[in-house]
Amino acid sequence: MGNVLSVIERQDWERLERLLDPQVHWTTAVEEHLHGPQQVIECLRDDPPPAAPAYHEVRGGLITRWIDAPG
Repeated sequence: MGNVLSVIERQDWERLERLLDPQVHWTTAVEEHLHGPQQVIECLRDDPPPAAPAYHEVRGGLITRWIDAPG
């Protein structure tokens, strides 16, 4: 997970896309639901990097679920 956060901080969007499952479900701290790598990356481009998630799930080495910590 630390690797994902550092990739986001470096704004390495190509690498992030390779770390996300094609069906990733990402919930932001303001409870916005994003589906798929493109939606996640579009959102992260405009926001500060997230903190460590409240919950995340990895399957086959790819992030399938991410829930930002509230606040």
